[in-house]
Amino acid sequence: MLPIHILGTGAMACLWASYFSEQHQINFIRRTNKTSKFSFTLMPSKQVVTGNAYTAKSIPHLIQHLIVATKAFDAQTAIQSVEHLLSPNAQIVLLQNGMGSQQSIAKQFSQYAVYACSSTEGAYKIDPQTLMHAGKGINHIGSLSGEAQQQKLAQWLPSSSFQWHEDISPVLWRKLIVNCAINPLTLIYNCQNGELIKQPHMQQHMKDICQELDMLLDKMPFDFPCAFHLATQICQQTANNFSSMYQDGKHNKPTEIDFITGYIVKKCQEFSLPCPENIKLINSIKKLNLGP
Repeated sequence: MLPIHILGTGAMACLWASYFSEQHQINFIRRTNKTSKFSFTLMPSKQVVTGNAYTAKSIPHLIQHLIVATKAFDAQTAIQSVEHLLSPNAQIVLLQNGMGSQQSIAKQFSQYAVYACSSTEGAYKIDPQTLMHAGKGINHIGSLSGEAQQQKLAQWLPSSSFQWHEDISPVLWRKLIVNCAINPLTLIYNCQNGELIKQPHMQQHMKDICQELDMLLDKMPFDFPCAFHLATQICQQTANNFSSMYQDGKHNKPTEIDFITGYIVKKCQEFSLPCPENIKLINSIKKLNLGP
């Protein structure tokens, strides 16, 4: 069987584990581990997925195919914990939200095939052993290093699980803009995505944020519609979904705000663009004092 290693056991880690067949051996890598196996049930299909469970110190073999499904602020440290186990021809798929962590990892591990994924899949944990696949989406994947190639990826990741992009940068930026406009507001207003365009005061807040995003986009080499249009589309398509940032807040976990809105603020500052609404947004999220 072909070994697949997955850093994390959160919603996206489990969803990706479900993509593989019986010809693959799933190996979950966790911070701490009390058992040698980890299993969960995928809903609504009721598919049961089981894999080996390790910590970085207990893995008995080299890693060739690695999926990094941790949060953005944990990703680099997580890979560093298994760096000594990476085979010379290792391939690494990064599933992080926002921007910044993927680029830092690609720079540090440039000798390997490093891929970035921007996913529109919807999934959340009902409990530690139950995953709800709430909305079928697409995993948009592209190269972040010279070694990363579509042909290599297709040798182990089922082709039905991803869509290849020769240039992943516009895809990552589009997702970043949408996340900036939606995710923090869903946490602040404690709501599903669709509510942001139903309630006038929420919609106005989103417009204020998007005006600043548009000023930044004018400086970037992308031909996107205005940010509010992009965000409204996603709110309509995912009206009943709860954003990942909302889910983090609900479970009192730290958010990826520094890699979403924080990245935008840094970029605005590089271009000397004012972004008071986005700065307020960061401050509002950080005042919630989420996480340990």
